[in-house]
Amino acid sequence: MHRKLVALRVRHAILDAKIERESRRPHADSLRLTVLKKLRLRLKEEVLKLEREFFRKSAGRGGVVSA
Repeated sequence: MHRKLVALRVRHAILDAKIERESRRPHADSLRLTVLKKLRLRLKEEVLKLEREFFRKSAGRGGVVSA
């Protein structure tokens, strides 16, 4: 699960960069920005979901999880 979280965070960072680049263009494509932002939000929600599951499982074992 850790690898999946890392992969999702990397994809999120890539989308951040794409959004930043597009928004700096003189005539930014608002539709493209909307699509990129929705994708980024879905990734963020997936990351949060996996983190909750991960920490819930580790708390159930009584262990401490380090990042």
